[in-house]
Amino acid sequence: MLSVAVGLVILVIIIVPAVILIRTAPILVFSTGGDMLDFLVQSGEIGEHDGLLATWFHRANSKEAMNQALASDVMILEADVTLEGFGTSNQKPVPIMAHPPDVYSDNTLDQWLEAVLDSKKGIKLDFKSVESVGFSLELLKEKSSSRGINRPVWLNADILRGPNVPSFVTPVNGTRFLQLIQETFPDVTLSPGWMVLYVPPIAVGTYSRGMVENMYEMIKDVPQKVTFPVHVLLVRRGWQHISWLLNQSPRFSLTLWQGSVHPSISDLLFVRDNTQPAEVYYDIYEPTLSEFKEAARNHSGVRRFYPGGSLMDFLHPVHKSNNNFSTDVSSLGVRWFPVTDEASLLARLSDEDGGMMVLHVVSDRNQSGVPVLGDSGNNSETVTLQHVLELLGQRANAPWGVYLRVHDDLLLSASLKLLQVAYCAEELYRPIWISMESFQRSNSTNEFVSTIEELFPYVTVVLVEQNWPPLIPAALKDLSQRVAVHLTSASLLKGPQGVAFLKQMDKYDFVVEVDRKDKAETSTMLKQHMAQGAGEEKKNLYMMTSQ
Repeated sequence: MLSVAVGLVILVIIIVPAVILIRTAPILVFSTGGDMLDFLVQSGEIGEHDGLLATWFHRANSKEAMNQALASDVMILEADVTLEGFGTSNQKPVPIMAHPPDVYSDNTLDQWLEAVLDSKKGIKLDFKSVESVGFSLELLKEKSSSRGINRPVWLNADILRGPNVPSFVTPVNGTRFLQLIQETFPDVTLSPGWMVLYVPPIAVGTYSRGMVENMYEMIKDVPQKVTFPVHVLLVRRGWQHISWLLNQSPRFSLTLWQGSVHPSISDLLFVRDNTQPAEVYYDIYEPTLSEFKEAARNHSGVRRFYPGGSLMDFLHPVHKSNNNFSTDVSSLGVRWFPVTDEASLLARLSDEDGGMMVLHVVSDRNQSGVPVLGDSGNNSETVTLQHVLELLGQRANAPWGVYLRVHDDLLLSASLKLLQVAYCAEELYRPIWISMESFQRSNSTNEFVSTIEELFPYVTVVLVEQNWPPLIPAALKDLSQRVAVHLTSASLLKGPQGVAFLKQMDKYDFVVEVDRKDKAETSTMLKQHMAQGAGEEKKNLYMMTSQ
């Protein structure tokens, strides 16, 4: 008996601390407005902050679909909220889980939350009408207070008309949607989107500048994180506008979604190659998702760089983990070289250190309207812009951007068409800058911009300026494209307001043309300016020796 009693005492001594340890084990406490990737990393679902690793279950509305989702290994549940009997005489102020046209369900939002909160899944709620939003927010507020939600909550609604949607179709009232959230339950991530109609080959238009500007105006002052749902089949052609929106705030991200048509792996890699991993979620169906993950994992080929992207990001990609890429590189160190013939072009393409090639584009003396290199006509063989682009396509890995200084506005269309052909053939994945040279008409800037927008908008637009301070034409002030100002003389910055005014123009990159004898002095001046602006919004300053 004594031995039995001793054994029981020892067992109690072992078990009691174990029970205490189990009961006091830390429970993940997480804000409903917190970052989804932070949550997935902290909960052990993923090992790094990469939106490609997040997985989704769609329309987890009915109890059967919800339970299937909860039993699966997906990380985020997306479900649709409406009111019971919405739009009928039996409408009740009870949020239910149903996708239009359904207005009845075996699952209320209350029941859905109770079940999901017993899991580790993230939450995304989609609202197709504003009438259900207020009741749902009150319920979220009550759950947060009574039992805790402890995970990110995304609230989605299509608050603007988007690509190909006719004017008689009404989106969710965005003003009211955002107002209700701020007043009732603001600790969320917002997911405001556009209504989209995609019916190839009839309705295939992409996101416009006006669409993204309207969205930005609606959400620019909200305090929450914002993820914009974007149709994956339209994102690449609208990248000049979508990327502009994404870059307006570090709080912004994208969520790519698809309909019944699967996207190409090339288009997905394009987005991947022009964003940071934590900036984009991929709500893509199988088998494309697995194929894309495999391609992204083994991606060792040419980076599908957006030609209108940052030259510094092209030369020194900040989102790469490879130690060969430095994030602390001054733009003043970028090298600029003139290319006047095939020999100088090939010499640059063989130089692995990279930089920017400067090409003066003029008309062929023998074939009017054909773009050729400016000085090549003095040689025995003229070098056409088409041939230049062909050579660039053959050396796709060469780390060189291209600055086209078009001297004849009549050549602009021909040059842009050649760029478009090369881009569609996937042979133009490098920065392209285009400047306005010798344009004399008063409306030339407007024509320049409209021609670019029509024929090949994926460029950095350059304003060549011989005066200081530069007069930025209205046509350039509100472009989605990057804009650079090319100062033809460093002496413009030496006046009493030179560098001071430069600091005010933080929307633009600057390239300063210097004589060799002034290079050291100008470099010191620009380095001092960049040091004074350290920690502020990044602006790239380049220095180019006069050519």
